[in-house]
Amino acid sequence: MWKVFAIIALCFVVVTSTSAKPSIEMRILSGNDAAIGQFPFIVSVRREDIHIFGGSILSNRYVLSAAHCVGHIVRRGKFILEDVKKYSIRAGSNNRLCDGVIAKVSEIVAHENYFHESHDLSILRLETPLVYTTTIKSIALDTTEVPVDTTVTIAGWGQRSQNGALATKLQYTTEKVLSKSECNDKVIFDTSHIYCLARPVNKGFCYGDSGGPAILADKLVAVAGFVTDDCGLDQPDVFAKTSTHLDWIRAHSDICIE
Repeated sequence: MWKVFAIIALCFVVVTSTSAKPSIEMRILSGNDAAIGQFPFIVSVRREDIHIFGGSILSNRYVLSAAHCVGHIVRRGKFILEDVKKYSIRAGSNNRLCDGVIAKVSEIVAHENYFHESHDLSILRLETPLVYTTTIKSIALDTTEVPVDTTVTIAGWGQRSQNGALATKLQYTTEKVLSKSECNDKVIFDTSHIYCLARPVNKGFCYGDSGGPAILADKLVAVAGFVTDDCGLDQPDVFAKTSTHLDWIRAHSDICIE
């Protein structure tokens, strides 16, 4: 039986379902330090001033992230959001603890079908708009299917080693897109709304990196959701596609998608 945990020990979210349960603990293992301004669209999403997961700037007022740490599921699959007043973001810094700017979150929308794990998305509206700089910018969304075996880049502030501390400095690494059949075999989800990303042992996402980006050619192709076993093992990381959620993203933000 797959395990269900939260992004980090400070954020426990239990997902109830009739299907086998994935682990949604996320971190980047064995990543590289990001250069200043390398990922100007990535933000640290904070609850009660503590980093819990990542997100990507869609516009100066909206951030795209994961659903599973902005609320919890109760009986009969109903998803309840946390108090929005607990949430803020840090933008414009590679350091999750300092620098950049802090912006409060005024509204959170989670995908209405999140409890089917293939729609693990949320959109955060900021109380005040961000001011774009060399280290704060939005990212365009990918609108097409990423070919199998394509290498994508992932980034975040999660733990850098098994049972280790969260990274203070932003980390990144690369993974490859698996075919739909390989993905279905490994995660037991027959859905077109996710990418399974293959990673070497002791690399990839885990605690603290949910909601973070998968990037290709300067476009956001997917949002980090869960892994199918303990982090660092030979199992794929699973991401929610942007290309199959464009209408939903457009409906809950102020961006235009061509």
